[in-house]
Amino acid sequence: MMREEYAEVRQSGGQPGTDKLLEPPKLEVERLHVLKGVLERLVTTLSERFREYCNVPSSFFVNQMESGNSWDVLESYEDSIAGIYYCRQWDSRIVIGLDRRFIFSLIDAAFGGDGSMPPFESDRPFTSLEARLARSVFSIIVPELETLLTPITPVELEIEKLETKLDFQILGQTDVPVIAVQILFQILDNGGRMFMIIPQSALYPIRKLLERQRALDGTSVDPEWQKKMQDGVASSTMMLKGVLEGPEMTLGQIAALEPGQILRLNADPKSLIALECQDERIFWCRLAQSKSKFALVVEQPIDKQKELVADLISGSPARGA
Repeated sequence: MMREEYAEVRQSGGQPGTDKLLEPPKLEVERLHVLKGVLERLVTTLSERFREYCNVPSSFFVNQMESGNSWDVLESYEDSIAGIYYCRQWDSRIVIGLDRRFIFSLIDAAFGGDGSMPPFESDRPFTSLEARLARSVFSIIVPELETLLTPITPVELEIEKLETKLDFQILGQTDVPVIAVQILFQILDNGGRMFMIIPQSALYPIRKLLERQRALDGTSVDPEWQKKMQDGVASSTMMLKGVLEGPEMTLGQIAALEPGQILRLNADPKSLIALECQDERIFWCRLAQSKSKFALVVEQPIDKQKELVADLISGSPARGA
């Protein structure tokens, strides 16, 4: 039966009342805040991961996430390569695909193109190279998507087949409500579309988890990004300085200082010396020697609360205030 014949069946006679009762409830896409957050984080990660193909910067953007019918959505992406994945936890098949312009733009950049040539347009079948490239792209997208979804609900996507020619019945002979996600891809001056099609029946049981206002809690922080952030902060170069209290002097006395003149400090060998970083006192130290050089031995961390109380009692301004 052709697509037009199916359309006639859908438009004729309406549905019996029993069929309407058995229909799954429709999801309100605008309330799926968590799912939107997952997709936003996914596209950010993909921009970095796609450097595996070429050094040319690429960008991804979630263009739309809307509800629709499987036949209509699939028909709009017929000139694409798609992976059909089965999710055991949801007992559903999910479609992740790349349109022709996406594939051609990525190949052009990966093989040294500069984006000056217009995208190649043709209705010819996809080549084996293009199919392998698409499969490789899916091998990046799917694990990242699984990782982002796991804090919400465990998900494992198993590929069933790779389709180089999409048919509107690829999800079955029944037209079903779906959530259709369109992601725009840009590289050099070209680009294309990536899409995901998820049956609403798969998401409805976890809709409450997908509707929470707070998109993702702390347990879902990207571990790779977190490690890079920690390593970057830990390896930052900081200047430390030990501060000894000196005598109080007027500006005139300071201006009159001469080379070789001795200034007596308000300290002795047992006095504690404040170790500062960025004008913030962090440790108390004592003066020592190491290899004929002055050194500081850390004694204890500075209690900021006690310091504040002491400053208030003495009437001096609190450090760092």
